[in-house]
Amino acid sequence: MARIPILHEDDPATPADARAYLQEAGQSRGRLINIYRAMANRPETGRAFSALANTVYRGTTTLDPKDGELAYLTATVVNNCYY
Repeated sequence: MARIPILHEDDPATPADARAYLQEAGQSRGRLINIYRAMANRPETGRAFSALANTVYRGTTTLDPKDGELAYLTATVVNNCYY
């Protein structure tokens, strides 16, 4: 059982701001994964995370996308963060 509620945009109990955040995240990513559904509990935090991710991973860079993904995966393994 999840400790942080996983919100869904089609659930009428989901607050309007969380629903709007989920729609924004879905449009920018193409699909929603659970990390965005969990962050919808705090839409302002989710928006800040998305801005950071856009800057770091999708912003103007000279790094090839394959190399960026390799760096991301390497940092994940080194820090024992398997998600």
